[in-house]
Formats: sequence, structure tokens, C-alpha cells
Amino acid sequence: MIDLQTLPAPSVVETLSFETILAAAKADFAERMRPHLPAIDEILSLESDPVVKLIESHAYRELVIRARINDAARAHLLAFATGSDLDQLAALFGVARMPAENDERLRARLQLKIAALGAQGTRQHYEFHAMTASMLVRTAQASQPTPGTVLVILWVADQAQAETVRATVEAGLNADAARMLGVRLLVQVAAPKLIHITARITRTGSAPANLLPQLRDRLAAAFAGINVMASSVARSYITTLLHVDGVHAVDYPQADTPAALTPLAVGEYPVLGTMQLIDAGAV
Repeated sequence: MIDLQTLPAPSVVETLSFETILAAAKADFAERMRPHLPAIDEILSLESDPVVKLIESHAYRELVIRARINDAARAHLLAFATGSDLDQLAALFGVARMPAENDERLRARLQLKIAALGAQGTRQHYEFHAMTASMLVRTAQASQPTPGTVLVILWVADQAQAETVRATVEAGLNADAARMLGVRLLVQVAAPKLIHITARITRTGSAPANLLPQLRDRLAAAFAGINVMASSVARSYITTLLHVDGVHAVDYPQADTPAALTPLAVGEYPVLGTMQLIDAGAV
């Protein structure tokens, strides 16, 4: 699927500036009035003049209208649509928001549905139906390990309910609306791969007093936001998360926490394990 965040900014959404709109309005008004009122430029230079206030009011209202046009344009774009606007886009492809489903999950399912329309039996077809079967499926990964066999691996948000979710998804994929004839279907639950982190943080002189708690929260949020079963987790990714304002240097006293590259086997997903951030002082 296309990573929507990598797309260039849509040209239909324009960058707005009140000052630019105001300057254009003043210039247009001055051009129209100059033959009849040669002193118009001096008048427009007076901030308190009623004419200036009227033009400012006009410029502000134009800014509001343009902003509303921008919002309407974004509402029709998959990368920006939210709430009921996203629901309307999804409805075009027969996709409805599941109970308690947030925008990002619905957006991911909608992309899968669109990709699955190319032909029945695509990878996205199985992944869409797997995510639609249960809200506890964080993401799904379909593959063909052998000819005639499709393996669907589930990242289940609650491991305590993993078997129930697996059975629900298997039933959903075997339903008439999803089942591919002549294909052997296997549904498995992915296993967590703990990523342990021990990092030494050297602070800058201007670093906030709560820098380390902020970094812990940042790491936890980043891992909680991962929804792709990738092939590995690089230490450089961890370093990027830790190297924020207030951090002078990041180093790792133990070579394997984390390793330079932690490989993930098929059917594994990364989970934050033990996290130890050591304060190495300030430079």
C-alpha cells in the first residue's frame, strides 16, 4: 500500500496568509481609487482609518472562506479525511466503521479494500477481511508459503483472547463473501518479540529536568503505534526516537540491548521489553 504520509502536499489545498490577502486587497482597492483619490496610498497607510478597517474585515472574511474551501478539499482526500468525512469515503467502497474503530484503523482497512478490488484472492483481500472480522486484530499479514495455500498471520491486541480472535477471523475468511475456492486457508496468531533497551543519555545544558521520563513515554508511544510486522527492528530507529531536543548523545553500554539489528521471524511483531535509560549527566 502507498504510505499516505509520503505523498506531496495536495495543490488543491492552498497555503493561507492573512497578511498576503490583506496586502492584495489594499493594492486592488488603491488601484481602483487612485484616479479619483490621489491620496489613497496615504489613507491606506493609516491603521485607524475606517477604510483600512473595512478592508481588514473583508480580508479576514476571505481568509475564513478560503480556509473552509481547504477543509472541504481535505475532506475528499483519503490522507486527510476524518470522522464522518472518512465514513463517507469508506462507504463508496462498501466499508463501514466498526464499533470504537478510530480513523487510522478505518483508513488502513479502506486502503486494503481498495487494493483488494484489483482481483479476488490478493494479499489485501485476506488482510482486509481479517481486520474486519475483529477489532482486536491490530494488523494482519497474508502470504502464500506453498502453492494453493494461504497463510494469514494475526497481530492480536489482547493475547489473552488470541485463540478466540483467531477462530473469529478464520470463520470470517471462510464466509461466502470472503472464501476463495480451491485455496487451503491457515490462520495463525503472531507472537511478540521483546525489544529490550538499555541506553545512556547525555543531556545538553538546557535539557528539561524531566527529560528521561519524556523519553520513556516517547519510546512507549512509538512501540504502541507500530502496526506493521516488519522483518527487523534497527537500533538506529531507537536512537532516532531518543535523540530529541535536550539530548546531546545516545550510546548503548550493552551490545545486545538493543542489537544493531533485531531480526523478526515470520509471525513475530516487536514489543517494547525492559527499558533502562541511564542519565550520563550534561555536557
